[in-house]
This record gives sequence, structure tokens and C-alpha cells, in this order.
Amino acid sequence: MIKNQIFTHNIGDDKSYDIIFMEDVIRNIDIGIHDYEKGVPQRLSFDFYVKISMSNNAFDDDINNVLNYEYLIKILDSIIDNNRFSLLETLGKCIMDEVLSPNQVQGATLVISKLDILKSGKIGYSMTRNK
Repeated sequence: MIKNQIFTHNIGDDKSYDIIFMEDVIRNIDIGIHDYEKGVPQRLSFDFYVKISMSNNAFDDDINNVLNYEYLIKILDSIIDNNRFSLLETLGKCIMDEVLSPNQVQGATLVISKLDILKSGKIGYSMTRNK
């Protein structure tokens, strides 16, 4: 499964870090290059894995001292609500640019899957970026 490989290999290294993640977030999005795709929303699944540096304050059980994963939802919804994309790659780059913006973020992996293209299975795009 691609998720496990990305989670352990693409952003893994020999240093200690923490990861916040969000998986299987489904959105209906108008995306595609073909005429038959335009104006017809498709189901896309989004998986985020964000490598973060944690301060010692993060372990005092105060949400104000950690990177709240809800920032991922806000980024995703803002980008897809305000743009139309032809390619998953372009959508992914726009999302990734925002995901990497907080100071605590060291790197991230994003997986975007089109769920309804194949009769069985899915197609998609993944990207990993480090700061």
C-alpha cells in the first residue's frame, strides 16, 4: 500500500521527529483536462503526512503549543473552493506550498487519489517535499 511506503520511506531519515497526519479525506472537485470532466465533480481522496519539530512545550497538553492538524483542512478547503485545476500535480503543488508554510513543519507528503476512474482501484499523484 502506497500510504505505508510514503509514511516510512519518503519522509523518513535517521533523526527523531513527529508526524501529524490526516487520511482518506474525500472531496468532490471539478478537475480534469478532458471536456467530459469539466463541470463534473470527481471524488478525490487526500492523505497528508506532515513532519514537524516539536518544542518541549508541546507536551504540556495545551493545543496552543502544537501544530493543530485542522490547519490541513482549512488549507484543503480554501484551495479547492477558490480554484479549478486541470491536473492533480498543479492541485498538489498549491496545497503543498501552504502545508509547508508553518515554521514547525520540516517536510510533508501529500497523496491525492481519483476514486472513480477505474472500476477497481484508484489512480493518483503523490509528492514529498522537505524544507
